[in-house]
Amino acid sequence: MKVNKRVILMTPSMSKGGAETQLLKIASFLQSKHHKVLIISLKPIDEFNGDIRKAGVDALFLRNWSSAPFSNIQILYKTIKKFRPDVVIAFMFIAIIFARLLKMRLKFKLISTIRISVIPKKWYMPFKLTDGLDDAVVYNSVASMINFEKQKLVSKRGIVIHNGITIPQHTKIDGELVNGSFKWVCIGHFRWNKDYLTLFKAIALLKHKNFTVDIVGDLNGELWPKKTIEELNIQDYVNIIGFKKEAHSFLGQSDAFVLSSFSEGMPNAILEAMAYARPTVVTDIDGNHELIEKAQCGLLCEKQNEHDMASNMLKIMDMSAADRTALGAKGQQHIKARFSEEQVMGEWMQLIDGLAG
Repeated sequence: MKVNKRVILMTPSMSKGGAETQLLKIASFLQSKHHKVLIISLKPIDEFNGDIRKAGVDALFLRNWSSAPFSNIQILYKTIKKFRPDVVIAFMFIAIIFARLLKMRLKFKLISTIRISVIPKKWYMPFKLTDGLDDAVVYNSVASMINFEKQKLVSKRGIVIHNGITIPQHTKIDGELVNGSFKWVCIGHFRWNKDYLTLFKAIALLKHKNFTVDIVGDLNGELWPKKTIEELNIQDYVNIIGFKKEAHSFLGQSDAFVLSSFSEGMPNAILEAMAYARPTVVTDIDGNHELIEKAQCGLLCEKQNEHDMASNMLKIMDMSAADRTALGAKGQQHIKARFSEEQVMGEWMQLIDGLAG
């Protein structure tokens, strides 16, 4: 007989990012299977515009820690004690550290999930000091698992559960240009790790070509992007779309995908581009390398190197329609085989059942 589980998913915030998107997908899946689910955000940030409520998932958002540190700790402890979780899934380092400490008193099963290959220095010591309190460690890429285990940052052997991606039913995969000129799309908010400066410089090197780049992401109040675009005289080549809830819909109107990040985990944006059968040009960093090398669906360029990025973008634009189609099809097949939501959610459910069974 199937027994419903009580599961808490803890995260630093509900910012609109890849890790938080996956967390919400897991929470929604568990809720749909009639398990009792609670999302706990350690910060009062919700950028999902009502999606949590629409999914019917309960959520607790703590207050600003600078003004309410002690009450936050009290609320966090009392909430978890009252909820009596069978399993807590902690996303990212500060949530993992909090969950490990709380587990010492509240005795739940803990799944710590690591979403990036490198740990920031500020979390290194508390992360190491609380090592060993996890019941399971989940990575979203093989590269992250290898890095953490090689550096002995975790004592427990981990497992890899990929990000779950929705596979679109209909995609353009004939390689022909969508709108006459070549249209690139880049999906990502203007945050430090996205390195849009390198992308802008690469675009400036390609001004002899007929193309545009649509950037789907929030400026986050930054003024430098538009100033830099003007300084490089690339206004006719760059369209900053801003934040869009259904950002992946822009992939269906594009010819290829580009991403200039110098730090990523397993980027949802690349996974979605592959699901839409788009050839890709992305930086050669751990998660990106793992994806593109296995799928053979695009080109890798040296991070923070605009000349290498421009060269690889040019190669994609100069390819025949048939060659672009072949690249895109390989990426889509890779996603179908390893990243489908049905498969990924089944893996999460199996893990939760195994710990709480």
